[in-house]
Amino acid sequence: MGLKDLFKDVTDLAKESIDSIQADLALKKEEQERLRAEMDQRIKTYTDTLVEQLVNPPEVPAQSLINASDDEVLKFTKDFNDKLLMPANSPVSTKISLHPDDEKALKNVTKTFPGYNLEEKFLFQFRDDKGQTLLLTTSNLYFKIVFPENQSFFAVGSIPREKLFCITINQGDAHCTILVNQISLITTPVEEVKAIDIITLTEYLKRLGGNDFAIDDNQVDSFIAAKLDPTTREIVAGFLEPGEKLVYFAWGLGSLVAKKFITCTSQRIVLYDRELNSKKSFPYDQILSLTTQPSTVSFLDLSLTLGMNPNDTEIKTIDAIETISILYAREAERVIQIYQAHTPDAATAATPEHSPAEPLQTEATEQTAEDPIAMIEKLAGLKEKGIISEEEFNQKKQELLAKL
Repeated sequence: MGLKDLFKDVTDLAKESIDSIQADLALKKEEQERLRAEMDQRIKTYTDTLVEQLVNPPEVPAQSLINASDDEVLKFTKDFNDKLLMPANSPVSTKISLHPDDEKALKNVTKTFPGYNLEEKFLFQFRDDKGQTLLLTTSNLYFKIVFPENQSFFAVGSIPREKLFCITINQGDAHCTILVNQISLITTPVEEVKAIDIITLTEYLKRLGGNDFAIDDNQVDSFIAAKLDPTTREIVAGFLEPGEKLVYFAWGLGSLVAKKFITCTSQRIVLYDRELNSKKSFPYDQILSLTTQPSTVSFLDLSLTLGMNPNDTEIKTIDAIETISILYAREAERVIQIYQAHTPDAATAATPEHSPAEPLQTEATEQTAEDPIAMIEKLAGLKEKGIISEEEFNQKKQELLAKL
């Protein structure tokens, strides 16, 4: 056999080998597509059966879960978010998103639920570590749950609002289960769901189903206390005066083990240092101004998620300036809202919809029992030190002179 013939034989063998490999790959691809089609069909059958069970439960309650107008439900959800969800919840570890703080959740909603209509209003979403999701809007309840046969796959479906009768949460020793219309839908290891989230979501669902939309100060106070761990609850109770109520509580940058935390009460803002076992108290009527702007802490740069970028919050009083660097923008906004609400004479400040990337500021009329002349002298000293501006000094001076 000549060299030419040898090369031809080798080439033919190589071609045959390549053709064989390609044929094998084609068969494998065809087999994979067949298996995937079979899996998709099994998932569809499972999902359709589940939806049928959800919309036709064995015992149909007298009314659906939501029995109020969209505007009423949205207003309540926002109020609940501010007054009962945010206090004492870690914004970086919570499994719950509520209207109107749903921007980060909406990034994945349209991908997860192709049927989601942007015109329907987001109410709440629960999403566990596996990606299992329960999303309630003003129009539908959407779900994404692991497929029992193979937990690498998910079943995705929805039921209309009028067919949603109840959502309940059962917490066992090992698992937390969310039931829809009395049918188990999402099961998650209990250690992956914060007890705070379970408490909060249970309360929201109870109020939603009962049209219990009014949240008073006593309820806020007791609910925040219920969400705090015993040690922290004891610390907070130790610095509350008789009749003083809890209004807001924030862990340092979302960490339950942070060295510092901030508490807003009906009378003041308290910054507590757990490491030093010390507190700094700022009564609302002694705060000259409260401002906040994005922090320069680069390793915590979370600004791509709206409201989750760290902020430096500055409190000015007659005697001092305190910079608090433990709050996210969303938390800082809430502290300012509370300050405004408890300072009737506060000047108009940025609205809650104000971009967290821009400084928020509010100022209050100084209200103390001290002699106005002495107060003006103190303010003059602060102006000379650069603590307050000329404009701030003149404004406060005119207010104090008017009291003479």
